[in-house]
Amino acid sequence: MGIRSDWLQSHEEQTAISRTNMNRIQNVHFARYSGETNHHFGSKWQTLTRPAVRLSFVVFALWAFVTSNSNASNLAPSSKDLTQQGVQVWVTKGKHKLNLDSQGVILKGYDPVAYVDQKKAVKGDPKYKTTHEGATYYFSSAADLATFKKNPSKYVPQYGGFCANGMANRKANDIDPNVFFVVKGKLYVCSSPDAEKQFQSNLQENIKKADQNWEQEDRWFY
Repeated sequence: MGIRSDWLQSHEEQTAISRTNMNRIQNVHFARYSGETNHHFGSKWQTLTRPAVRLSFVVFALWAFVTSNSNASNLAPSSKDLTQQGVQVWVTKGKHKLNLDSQGVILKGYDPVAYVDQKKAVKGDPKYKTTHEGATYYFSSAADLATFKKNPSKYVPQYGGFCANGMANRKANDIDPNVFFVVKGKLYVCSSPDAEKQFQSNLQENIKKADQNWEQEDRWFY
């Protein structure tokens, strides 16, 4: 009995020692893991608070804000609204753009043959119309329509129907269909009497500038 009691006491002591050692190991491991976690979090926080990173977040936020507003502002109104407001529309045909209304009509619906042959601004009639190089032209009579079809290039306006004076200054301005002039058989339209006067004040030089800007339209037109 004495030997068995001694053995049991020794076994219990060894078990207690083993449990104590296991607890120490677990505490050391937990402390190490906690230290590594805190160090990892601290490193991440230091990275996030660096000036360059903060600036990146600010730039991204601004980009997201501008993009969302841009998308909202680019929502096109209905064609009915465009017609009522008389909004200017430009359409690319080949390498150039055309000054059209919301229905695709050029020159505000005025007769290009009347401009060139009669030197008059005459409103066209939708029942006399044709399409040429992406633009719809109206004419005041069947005769003018037939004349246009025989030689369209003679009657189409310069610079896609944009203001000649604006084109000389690299601006795609809309027109007043009653303000026009013909030089060497070519039709020019302007946005106002003042614009025509300015263009004609140095006619040949302004035509040269407008021609050059029109050929380089893809570089500046927006």
